[in-house]
Amino acid sequence: MSEQANPTPATVERKGHAIVAHAPAGPLDDETLKTLQRAIDQAVAADPSAARIVLDLAQVTFIPSMGLGLLVQFANKCKARQQSLRLAGVQPKVRQEFCVARLDRLFRFTQTVNEAMT
Repeated sequence: MSEQANPTPATVERKGHAIVAHAPAGPLDDETLKTLQRAIDQAVAADPSAARIVLDLAQVTFIPSMGLGLLVQFANKCKARQQSLRLAGVQPKVRQEFCVARLDRLFRFTQTVNEAMT
């Protein structure tokens, strides 16, 4: 089975007092999520004053159970660093995955990245 390249790469940027990570389009597998988390950790190390982490999932079509578990671990890491974590732009099908796993109560969801910034 050949690997399919993501049409849009994951990116991480600083916006005000937040670090915004844009997940690539398509399924958010565990390797992509780990890469994104490392990039966020590097951004936090470069500027530990970031009070909020925003994970833009607007283009994500699916998150496997391993990915959901990694998101829980990442949420705990953010909490330990006294940072709030927001999941922005989560598509209804993906949001349902959080509901089925009963993780919808653990995460804070916003419609857009701009909404997550407020």
